[in-house]
Amino acid sequence: MKAATLVLVLAVCGAVMHAQNSAAPSADVTLQMSENTPDFKPEYCLGELTEPRFEGPRRQGPDDITLQLPLKVLYQNHRPETIILPPWNHYLTRMTVVGQNGSTVLREMGNRNRRMNDNTVMALSSPNLQFTIIAGGKDGWSTGNEGVVIPVLDHSSGLDLRGKTVQIVMTRDFLSLAPDGAARLSEKWKNYGTVWTGVAESNTLTLQIPKEPETRSCIIMVAK
Repeated sequence: MKAATLVLVLAVCGAVMHAQNSAAPSADVTLQMSENTPDFKPEYCLGELTEPRFEGPRRQGPDDITLQLPLKVLYQNHRPETIILPPWNHYLTRMTVVGQNGSTVLREMGNRNRRMNDNTVMALSSPNLQFTIIAGGKDGWSTGNEGVVIPVLDHSSGLDLRGKTVQIVMTRDFLSLAPDGAARLSEKWKNYGTVWTGVAESNTLTLQIPKEPETRSCIIMVAK
């Protein structure tokens, strides 16, 4: 996909995110969301698409169009001290169409009610690979290659986003530890940092969908 066919503009998100979150997003920890590496380009797919990073096969009509949008996400620590992030327990990526009310859930994973076992965690002498450590005032570990699928043209529902501007925001819920458990763990791991629990929100990613997107077949042929 040529860069001229898709304009990505990054803007700092100032909106408080959506009633579906279990808590208001924090300014202490945020997510920096951007287009992925040059190895993965946004692609407008005609008909069915199959791509593991985008949650497997999706069946559409032969003339429907979807956008496969690769993303790179960095954790950002705005606090002066080192923080320790537990595993997130809920992940949500939402899209709004500029000039229209409401939003669409593009991807949702996890369970806000899922909690780590306090006894198992407290038995750890130090943070294991489930935890992410970020120095104060720094960008932390990248979440790697991710992506969302954006429906652009769906004849069955009448959806048509061609020529429109859409905005995407991601949130991650790190409330997988109860506050008292996080406090006890922070005391035990004080040589490594402070355990942080809360909801982290991303910047807003704004995309201009072309009026006539250049499409291709995105089906991956799997040998039997």
